Amino acid sequence: MHIKCSAIWHKITRRKLLATSIVQRATPEIMASTTKPHLVLIPWQGSISHIIPMTDIGILSASHGAAVTVITTPANAPVVQSRVDRAAPPHGGAAPAITVTAIPFPGAEAGLPDGSERLDLLRSPADVPRFFAANKMFGEAVARHCRGASRRPSCVVAGMCHTWALAMARELCVPCYIFHGFGAFALLCIEHLFKHRPHEAVASPDEVFGIPVLPPSFECRVTRRQLPPHFSPSTSMGGSHMQEMREFDAAVDGVVVNTFEELEHGSAALLAAATGKKVLAVGPVSLSHTNTSLDPRTMSEDARRCMAWLDAKASRSVVYVSFGSAGIMPPAQLVQLGMALVSCPWPVLWVVKGADSLPDDVNKWLCENTDDADAVASSKCLVVRGWAPQVAILDHQAVGGFLTHCGWGSTLEAVAAGVPMATWPLFAEQFLNERLIVDVLGVGVSVGVTKPTENILTASKTVDGSKAEVVAEVRKEQVMEALERLMDQGAEGEERRRKAQELKLKAKGALEEGGSSYVNLENLVHSFV
Repeated sequence: MHIKCSAIWHKITRRKLLATSIVQRATPEIMASTTKPHLVLIPWQGSISHIIPMTDIGILSASHGAAVTVITTPANAPVVQSRVDRAAPPHGGAAPAITVTAIPFPGAEAGLPDGSERLDLLRSPADVPRFFAANKMFGEAVARHCRGASRRPSCVVAGMCHTWALAMARELCVPCYIFHGFGAFALLCIEHLFKHRPHEAVASPDEVFGIPVLPPSFECRVTRRQLPPHFSPSTSMGGSHMQEMREFDAAVDGVVVNTFEELEHGSAALLAAATGKKVLAVGPVSLSHTNTSLDPRTMSEDARRCMAWLDAKASRSVVYVSFGSAGIMPPAQLVQLGMALVSCPWPVLWVVKGADSLPDDVNKWLCENTDDADAVASSKCLVVRGWAPQVAILDHQAVGGFLTHCGWGSTLEAVAAGVPMATWPLFAEQFLNERLIVDVLGVGVSVGVTKPTENILTASKTVDGSKAEVVAEVRKEQVMEALERLMDQGAEGEERRRKAQELKLKAKGALEEGGSSYVNLENLVHSFV
């Protein structure tokens, strides 16, 4: 393989020399198109929270002069295309050079029903192994497409579960970078856990232990139960897939992270030192849409409803509540949360996922206790079922706090908007993110959740296909206490808001010309010229 690849590289070098001689005699327009690097991005289609930031990375890379192809599946292509269509042209120039390519997802061949192209669209945990089997076949189709494409990639950037992307990149003799969707701090903690395995020394899943990755000032303290699924004894995706992902992670050429170097206290540099790989912090990528998020031509009816409701509220008076694209609470827990939200003294904008599958009594409670349908300016608690324009909401002057699941995308969006957070982690790496938000950055307060919420990857088996009733871990009073601290107008609350505003300015500066993320994107794109 090495000899074959070397021979190919010699051929490529000769072609580049010939192309250079032609370019020197060409017009500037032809010269620019000939030398433009081509980045192929393949988002992990398991979750919208991975698809959107990878699309935004493509948009930002295109603004730095790259030709970009985003490869996804038919069900996810509209999400990607809408992001691309709404992207602001860089510096008022032409639209970014981005192609969205949809390749059929072979779900039926793996035994999945039509449309099962994301984890949140699956029927049950039993479908997860089939989803990963379909993803391998999808990888074969992507490789065939890239082999036959009129223009080969200069670099492949793949989502964390696309382990097949490495072999494809090696065959094409181009670098392969990985995008996890996690922050640098969480990735650094995961690397430490793999290498030193401190979680194996504790006797109980609820015993607290330390992950000393930011010495000497901070030791991340969590329980074994709160760790990402990499360290779970069993998941519905299976241990072999987790091992493949770890091997993929260890073999790639570099890591692209949606963060900025000033945010995570040197975590990106520490991760690079720990892994021996390039680690490129290129975020917050959501800022690629700042200028277009409120464009009336692209706003949905739900978005207009949210923004009109916020416009009627006082500055910093609203609590925004959302638990991400995959965050669905057990019904009993959702009611406890809801009772706190309708009882608190602040207006609340609450995004409820999975509302269609809620029991009738919970749906009835929502309808009777919140403004679930027609929002009026004077309403106290506005419920949005499904989707809300989160970036625009967080950036609205009426929002004073964000009750969040600590997903990294939501965390970055809150940081970019300068909004303090109340933290309620659900699963994945979110308990690690909570420690960063609360203990390191000082821009959040913890609700006090101690156990992960069951999800499609970790759901336990049930007897006769029935699901056991899950009791609420967090009571109404506990939520109320956290909201009071979050919206506190005293010295403690003001200090959190000050720190949040400082981070907002640093986030904006990171993507401006000369900023850390701007420079990292420049280096990424132009390293392939």
